[in-house]
Amino acid sequence: MLAFVLMAGAAVAQSLPDNAQEALDRGEALMAEALDTYDAQYPDRPLWRQAFNEGRTAIELAPGHPEPLRFLAVAYSRSNWPGPAVDAWQAFASTGGVMTQEDTELFTAAGNEYAYFAYQAGNRQLAAERYALVTRLAPNDVEAYRWIGRIMLELEMPEQAVAAWRTVLELDPGAEGADYFLELAQAQSRWGVQPANDFYAGIAAYEAGNMQQARNSFAAASARNDSYAAAWAWLGRVNFEQSLYEDAHAAYSRALALEPDNSNYQWFTAESLRLSTPAPTSEDEGAEG
Repeated sequence: MLAFVLMAGAAVAQSLPDNAQEALDRGEALMAEALDTYDAQYPDRPLWRQAFNEGRTAIELAPGHPEPLRFLAVAYSRSNWPGPAVDAWQAFASTGGVMTQEDTELFTAAGNEYAYFAYQAGNRQLAAERYALVTRLAPNDVEAYRWIGRIMLELEMPEQAVAAWRTVLELDPGAEGADYFLELAQAQSRWGVQPANDFYAGIAAYEAGNMQQARNSFAAASARNDSYAAAWAWLGRVNFEQSLYEDAHAAYSRALALEPDNSNYQWFTAESLRLSTPAPTSEDEGAEG
């Protein structure tokens, strides 16, 4: 491994041989011509194929040198061939090549597209691996972390989702939806995936005004994990707002037993009990007299 690093470092320090530079110059000219000639860029078009061949020739003439690898990476990226582009960018970086801002933009565009192809094909594990590869060479790419967070939630790996969504918010504090997904991932990690999903389905139904669905979702969450105090409390809240005070008292009592210092649970447990207790009638008062 050390020998490889020393060889790579030496290749970087050395200037490109004349014949390799000439091949790269021809490749650059072909790439520029392709970009000027074609309205849409595809790797199977003749000028692009010729440009790739010149890049490969340069690699053969200067093995281990980063510049031919960078040329191929740029050419693959600009011709919309994401898989080979990602491989070429990795090879460029491994030989000690330093990516410019433009290089990073080309790499992330290719890398994210390559990962999304895997996601579209239904291979979420491969997609996550490809998005993770993007973050290794472009650690500030928010899109890749967002997709990792989404995929980890879909794969029911909440702890990994928490890490990804935290990074999204660190890189972009205003990222739309990131706070919600971080909170969901944390709830899944603490209470279990399905109980948390039921709970948040209940929140969505409550906000939409569908109290019946909300009640059943909170009931499902508390049934799947009877230590989920918030699920019991929200079940109590829905019942309380529908004047089902006995049911509200039962649910709030369970929440309070789990979190006895919660002043909100204390108040609603007492209030739902008071409202569920029939007021004394005049006959009752007379009997007491």
